[in-house]
Amino acid sequence: MTTALEDPHFPMPESPTSAEFDTYAANYEEALHRGLALTGEGKDFFAKGRVLWLKRQMERRGARAASCLDFGCGTGTAAPFLQSGLGITSYIGYDPSSASIERATKESTWPEARFMHDPGVIAPESVDLAFTNGVFHHIPPDQRAAAAHLVWRTLKPGGLFAFWENNRWNPIVHYLMSKVPFDADAQMLFPFQSRALLRAAGFKILQTDSCFVFPGALGFLRGIEPLLCKIPVGGQYLVLAQKL
Repeated sequence: MTTALEDPHFPMPESPTSAEFDTYAANYEEALHRGLALTGEGKDFFAKGRVLWLKRQMERRGARAASCLDFGCGTGTAAPFLQSGLGITSYIGYDPSSASIERATKESTWPEARFMHDPGVIAPESVDLAFTNGVFHHIPPDQRAAAAHLVWRTLKPGGLFAFWENNRWNPIVHYLMSKVPFDADAQMLFPFQSRALLRAAGFKILQTDSCFVFPGALGFLRGIEPLLCKIPVGGQYLVLAQKL
């Protein structure tokens, strides 16, 4: 089993974790590799996999998105995958770590992408899709409702929220995260906690899927992973929700 830990994470602005992620902005990939090494895959494998799975679910529902909020974007590593995989033409990357946003802006090759660390400048009801990966387990529990509401506020009515979280049911995920300095003390959410959080923010839960079951050494088995998506055995899960 594998987990996907590769996107930087979101602490609420007043949290001291923001400063912690500022310190990791320059060597984030190096720190992340400590956790991913045992999976037999690099961060791009998981980034592509998440977007591909999301694309299939959106297509199945006849949903499209031209604009996207990448919530907790860190250094912007998900941006090119969202652009190429989903056909996103308008992208906002938000993260409270100013050092991460500075690096994302400097290294981005997508002229239309905008990166910011002030949530106050994100216009309400301005995007079709919100995307987050491994972010909420870094938000202090008493601040998660505010973060979920910020996403709800930014989405257009009927917009989708692709909420990716590391699987707390999976013991291997706990071990892998212990190898990553900024993940060691993270408080993961069980799927039922994520769904409850999103419902309380005003979202309708559309589906929950488990992904990334087999490591690289068992890659020949990945063809059956779609058959296992309703069993919480993967390294990550997706809660797909819709703004009512």
